[in-house]
Amino acid sequence: DEMKKAAGFIVLLIFMTGLIGCSGKTVKLDLPFTADDVESAVMYHFEGVPITAEKKIVTDKDDIKALYERLEGLPLKDKTIDDSGSGGDVTSFRFQLSDGTNYELIYVCSGVKNGYLASQTGGFRYFTRADIGACWNGLNQELVAEPADQSELPEYDPA
Repeated sequence: DEMKKAAGFIVLLIFMTGLIGCSGKTVKLDLPFTADDVESAVMYHFEGVPITAEKKIVTDKDDIKALYERLEGLPLKDKTIDDSGSGGDVTSFRFQLSDGTNYELIYVCSGVKNGYLASQTGGFRYFTRADIGACWNGLNQELVAEPADQSELPEYDPA
């Protein structure tokens, strides 16, 4: 009987540890501007190496609104992120706002619906299961992707 109790307790401990490992409070992406504030959005995308980056410039108001609506309110998790997965697919956004400022977002995908969203401008970095990379293919397919210079890519430095 003691053995059953001990086994039950161990299972409970393992279960609790698993919960703690996967926990992290859920937050929603809250962009500090509206779709109407965006003059244009530049999207960048590369797989693995920044030198291969391409860009698309989004100026159509409807496309900007669609992109904004796709990002605003995204469920994010506040948890520790393993950085060893760098070199994944990177999709980043630079929103050029009507007040002359920029707001940047960087999404690093390290597997199917697994990655993180960071913003130097917003001062955050969150884990997400949303497929933000799909924005690259799903929006503005008619735009010709032109090569991007590595120096213009949005950066995130957690320091």
